[in-house]
Amino acid sequence: MTRKFKYTATAILASVMTAAAFGASAQDATAPTAADTQAVPPVQQTPTTDPSAAPTSPAQPAVPPVADNTATAAGTTAPKDFIQQAYLANEFGVAAAQVALKTSTDAEVKTAAQTLLTDGTATRQEMIKAIQGSTADMHFDQAWPQEYKQKLADLQSVTGKDFDQKYVELQGAELDKATALFQSYASTATDASTKTFASATLPKLQAQSAALDAAAPAATAGTR
Repeated sequence: MTRKFKYTATAILASVMTAAAFGASAQDATAPTAADTQAVPPVQQTPTTDPSAAPTSPAQPAVPPVADNTATAAGTTAPKDFIQQAYLANEFGVAAAQVALKTSTDAEVKTAAQTLLTDGTATRQEMIKAIQGSTADMHFDQAWPQEYKQKLADLQSVTGKDFDQKYVELQGAELDKATALFQSYASTATDASTKTFASATLPKLQAQSAALDAAAPAATAGTR
């Protein structure tokens, strides 16, 4: 019998909502610490169940347990791996946008950054819904890898036109990778909930990329 991993969705919901609060200021935009991001519960935690639900049949000891929807065909990304990558890319985009809104002096760059911040906040909510609707195990490491931490630090180390150029180039490259990820997953995934999330989010990523291209200072024109 297929069951949803409700306990995992609840934990990830809490983690996503605390990773970078909607009202966080740009000067508070930093990579989440281990304490902030490692909110996924231990595997042995008992999931919440409906007391009125009929009891399930005892597991057959000779048959090893198999997580729903985690077995994927060659070349297909597992649902929780996709969500992990989508989560990290989205949180980086939110943090970088906060820095841009504080640091940039270019009106078009700030407009593009505000779009990414607004979309990123909405994407968190849609991601939570996708996790709750999925039947796949969603345990994943939510800690920022060193690569993202370094990119955010590099972004915070420059100002003026140098900042505008670095932000457009760096965030543009991240959007290119995210777009490729979402496009591939939307076309190959078998988990309905996360596949719907990928398909619905893809046009937003493409629009964000176009907004950054339009905002690109003269120094970065034609570099992406």
